Amino acid sequence: MRIISGTFRGKKLIAPQGDTTRPTSDRAKETLFNLFNTWLLKTGHHWEEISFADVFAGSGAIGIEAASRGARMVSLFENDPKALACIQKNKESIPRVQVYTCSALAPPPSTEPVDILFMDAPYGKQLWQQALTAFNRAGWIGSRTIVVIETDEALDEASPIGWRLIQDRHAGRNRFLFLRKDTTA
Repeated sequence: MRIISGTFRGKKLIAPQGDTTRPTSDRAKETLFNLFNTWLLKTGHHWEEISFADVFAGSGAIGIEAASRGARMVSLFENDPKALACIQKNKESIPRVQVYTCSALAPPPSTEPVDILFMDAPYGKQLWQQALTAFNRAGWIGSRTIVVIETDEALDEASPIGWRLIQDRHAGRNRFLFLRKDTTA
């Protein structure tokens, strides 16, 4: 596992041993960031303008990748001690990365929404739906926030009420659901 692009390209990343985390493969991560880059290009934004949250961060690889590409601020949310130790090692010398040691179901309040919120919850436990509600209530998600859920392609995941699916992409066994708040209701 490594950083695939940006200032820290090629830096090796570590992940906790065992089955408490499931790191996103470099191939799936590359697909995901190609999708982000396409969105940035279409909307006229640049990484330097983007605030990014990585929920259920595990090793922190997705958020750290966003920081390497120049995101102005990256927030990592994780509460597993082994994963937190890896995050601390992985984020060494990488600026603009803040770590929150809390449950994804009880995030601290935010004074402003992030631009991109990524969630890679344990598959099949409906945790991302609960975390989505918690982050929305805590002010991390605004009407312009892009929420990306990573799940397994074999799971029949649907957008919860109040959310609009704007893109559904696959990379190997990974499935990425891009959501926005449904403001038409």
